[in-house]
Amino acid sequence: MLRKIPVIVILGSTGTGKTKLSIELARRFNAEIISADSMQVYKGLSIATAKATNDEQMQAPHHLLDIATPHEPFTVTHFRDKALPIIDNLLQRSKSPIIVGGTNYYIESILWHNLVSPGVGCKRKIDDTNYCDELTEDAKDFLDNSATNEKMLEIESTKLYEYLKLIDPATANKLHPNNKRKIMRALEVFKDHGKRLSDIIEDQRKLPGASNLGGPKRFEHVIIFWLQCDQAILNHRLNSRVDSMVKDGLLVEIRSFYDEYVKNRDADYEEGILQTIGFKEFIPYLEKYDKSHDDLINKFVEAPETLPEPDGYKSLLYCLDELKLVTQRYSKKQIKWIKNRFLGSEVREVPKVYPLDTSDVSKWKEVVYQPAEETMLSYIAEEPIKLKALEKVKRLGDGLNEETTHYCKVCDRIFIGDFQWQLHIKSNNHKRKNARQNKLEKNKKESEEVVEQNS
Repeated sequence: MLRKIPVIVILGSTGTGKTKLSIELARRFNAEIISADSMQVYKGLSIATAKATNDEQMQAPHHLLDIATPHEPFTVTHFRDKALPIIDNLLQRSKSPIIVGGTNYYIESILWHNLVSPGVGCKRKIDDTNYCDELTEDAKDFLDNSATNEKMLEIESTKLYEYLKLIDPATANKLHPNNKRKIMRALEVFKDHGKRLSDIIEDQRKLPGASNLGGPKRFEHVIIFWLQCDQAILNHRLNSRVDSMVKDGLLVEIRSFYDEYVKNRDADYEEGILQTIGFKEFIPYLEKYDKSHDDLINKFVEAPETLPEPDGYKSLLYCLDELKLVTQRYSKKQIKWIKNRFLGSEVREVPKVYPLDTSDVSKWKEVVYQPAEETMLSYIAEEPIKLKALEKVKRLGDGLNEETTHYCKVCDRIFIGDFQWQLHIKSNNHKRKNARQNKLEKNKKESEEVVEQNS
């Protein structure tokens, strides 16, 4: 007896071979690939965002690449609303969707009922809700007239945060005042649905199979592969990939993109594709030098022994080194996310996660492709799977409240969650600043006492 067609998910840090495995499995099982990458949805910067090449895309159908313009807002909700109909269509045609990408919260939006869906609540005027008796007229006017994505982008994050504290204090208490993207999302939810985001999430968590991380599973049949790699090997691989990007024309690509979409504009490098790793690291070089410098540098790289070092070369090298460091840091962040969100909750319903070690690419077929192929065949045929799934892991901070904020007056910093707060107050940096402040206060008090005694 054959089981229903599964949804395949390929997790892993950047540089672990997710694209390679997705294409191999798509060819083997007549599947189609859905890119779950928040930067690859945008047109342009194909080299910088490590999109599947044209040759790779010809080997298997790919979805959700190059579907948004560089200055078009594109959120996880947009992604989910575009991805789910594609997945449903593929399953109806008995084809497995292969969801692959490094934006793990995009993948979560597919696997679990985590987000506000179209049709939740109804669009209503703010005065029609029973939440806002204490709202100021300024806040009501903002929500009725200014709470659009375009207008909110022009407002300071801290100001938006003040509005959110009035409207949805429970959500505000979970967010940093500088997390503009999430603050905007919470305000949009209230404006569009007339319900607080915190209330909607609370309702989701009451559903059977839900957890503190969100709602229940969306699909019954899911196989998750996690491509892992020794970090030292991965770091070397990532550095080599940056060098390969340069040879493939990265400098030409980012210059062209900068001139068309950024130059002579008031660009926000924390929005859309402008925040891409592989582009923003080059902003210092791109702003100071122009295409003529690019051409001289390219000629110098081809024949460094015969030409003088051109102006801007050292600046470019610095940007490349920064890119390598940022990429390595991001790979570690991706691993942490997977451990916390896919393996770190005892109560969350998570499909089995099967590890595949990609450290030795010379053994790719034996240790990566074949185990993945056999796992899919066994799952579909409802036979025992040889590959051992990963066990849940205990997270540091389990049992602590992750949905609250703390403000440290000594360090003038805000922390989200009790665990981060406890780490901070135990840190040497905080202790030094606290001791220094206590000493200053003690000296001030002693000085005041001396003045009082002499008066």
